[in-house]
Amino acid sequence: VYIIGGDGTHKGIMKLAQAIKDKKLKIALVGVPKTIDNDIQIIDYSFGFSSAVEAAVKAIDSGNVEANCAENGIGLIKLMGRDVGHIAMHASLASRDVNVCLVPEFKFDLDGEKGLLKYIFEERLKKKGHCVIAVAEGAALGVRDRKTT
Repeated sequence: VYIIGGDGTHKGIMKLAQAIKDKKLKIALVGVPKTIDNDIQIIDYSFGFSSAVEAAVKAIDSGNVEANCAENGIGLIKLMGRDVGHIAMHASLASRDVNVCLVPEFKFDLDGEKGLLKYIFEERLKKKGHCVIAVAEGAALGVRDRKTT
């Protein structure tokens, strides 16, 4: 039996495999990984990753338009990526409009001399008048100087 899916599906496959083993049935199970997050170490690209990046680029384009339509406008685009920021990173590179890309893999400070807020308000907005920020949903894991929940 071929089973295609993500984390939950593969946890289910393990339970099913144990039940098959317990009943001494002759059934082979094959788990095929499918995750748009592209966070599987042994493969280059997973099913759905390219289309997820394409959709993210469209969202970034919209955020860029909105940011440019207002003085000191900020386009904040939240993208999928609870544990990894591959979609946010690839979409940011593909769009070429993103000024800040926040992903769970990299630590950053919000405050302070080298903090993100100082960069956005004192560097980016003063010089260019707008800022586009792509944020993977798990990026809060990277904040060093504030408690996050």
